[in-house]
Amino acid sequence: MQIAAGLLAALGDSLEALEGHLATMDESELEMLLASMPSKSAAGSAEMVMCVLLYREIEARKLRKNGNILLFRPI
Repeated sequence: MQIAAGLLAALGDSLEALEGHLATMDESELEMLLASMPSKSAAGSAEMVMCVLLYREIEARKLRKNGNILLFRPI
């Protein structure tokens, strides 16, 4: 059980680092990265998670541009 908890903590840290990196990219880079992702990926795969994070970042920026700053993110 401790091994699983450690792996989940490492995964969470990696996802936070990835989200932080995506936040530093400009919009054209995000769009190019999204275009380079496979159009279909298995549920739960790294590709699917990356696509979800990309879409979330792109949508969050659109909301901020439109003046809607209430973003709901998991804690």
